[in-house]
Amino acid sequence: MRDKQIIDDMTALAGRFGQKIEFDEFDGRGGWCRVKGTDRVIINKRLSPKEQVRILAQILARFPVEEHAMAPRVRQLIEDARQELIPEPEPPVNNEQGTMNNDGPPENRES
Repeated sequence: MRDKQIIDDMTALAGRFGQKIEFDEFDGRGGWCRVKGTDRVIINKRLSPKEQVRILAQILARFPVEEHAMAPRVRQLIEDARQELIPEPEPPVNNEQGTMNNDGPPENRES
């Protein structure tokens, strides 16, 4: 599937969620913004098609796209972007003795 077709498919999918995607020339990459009180998605058209796909996938990853028909490649790109949005788990912190554990606060642990 070519990037142009992916961009067209993702733009149409975004429209199903009421998101109007605009491509324009400006400084920066693009994304969600508010112009005159209206939410918009504007993507820098000078970016490579792959980067435009990446931005669209990141935007669509925040919507419940599972029940919508789309090409398998489009679905995979959105799912990959969704995985990037999941925060990494917090690393365990040092307790008073200077050792690492994940058992919660000292008052909740057995001696």
